[in-house]
Amino acid sequence: MSNDKFKNLDLNLLKLFSVVYQQRNLKKSSELLFISPPAVSQNINKLRDHFEDELFVKTPKGFDTTPFADSLFSALSPALTYLSHAVNTHGEFEPSELDGTITVDMGQQIIPWLSPMMFEQISVLCPNVTFASHNMTTATPAMMKTDQVDIAVQFQFSSTTKDIYELPLDDVSFVAVVREDHPFKKETATIEELLEYDFALIEMPFFNTFHTSLIEQVIAKKGLDINVVHRSTSAISIREIVLKTDLIAPALENFVQHCGEGLRAIKVTNFEELTTLRLCAYIHKKNRKSKKHLWLYEMIKSLINT
Repeated sequence: MSNDKFKNLDLNLLKLFSVVYQQRNLKKSSELLFISPPAVSQNINKLRDHFEDELFVKTPKGFDTTPFADSLFSALSPALTYLSHAVNTHGEFEPSELDGTITVDMGQQIIPWLSPMMFEQISVLCPNVTFASHNMTTATPAMMKTDQVDIAVQFQFSSTTKDIYELPLDDVSFVAVVREDHPFKKETATIEELLEYDFALIEMPFFNTFHTSLIEQVIAKKGLDINVVHRSTSAISIREIVLKTDLIAPALENFVQHCGEGLRAIKVTNFEELTTLRLCAYIHKKNRKSKKHLWLYEMIKSLINT
């Protein structure tokens, strides 16, 4: 184009032109533009010089427009409307518009009950999304950095990297889980009473070295002995064994509420170290203001309190 009038044009002048064209009144235009009437006149003159056209002709009641101004407004109006929409809606979040995969890593004590609830909500709110849930491992923080994992849910831990951002969820209760017709009939117990029975433990490799759990460490510090006859990283495997034996499994009360058909919870009265634990969500710091990640966080928070 030999005479490119767009290249050196201040785009703010086009917004001013649109307002003046529609108002046909200097004072009303200045109020809408939040500038003085003389400033409006000055900018109109800039447009006249730029387009080499009078654009607006003064009349006793305001302005009349030239044919060039009519043509310019007709062509410009859809573009300004589109631009306004793009600016005003940029960053808005609509779950229904998501696609691809949402990946959430969770602790072994959490995934059996939280994952199904998340799937139920996501499948309704995000029909084009695949939901993936995995056990949280020591590789999870690095996978959040590369967006292989969107968010993680786990008991509160001291992050090994400053790149991981912690979002508190809620305090959750630990209980002793037994089958409905277990010989121990009381709803509460001391740890000493429960240690009369054999235990099955849900292992959490993210926290514990192989075959060494937090509960075993706490019991050892108390000078007590625990007989562990089964270990697994699968909470569902532990559940199936507890349903068929007199084993006791320490687990979250949420697990009994949502996955505990045939099971019941016994509250331990003298085991303060593990009575409640803080549950947190973890995201990479680059996503701490991401509307998608904050939406996931709020969903998880509401489901935990269900």
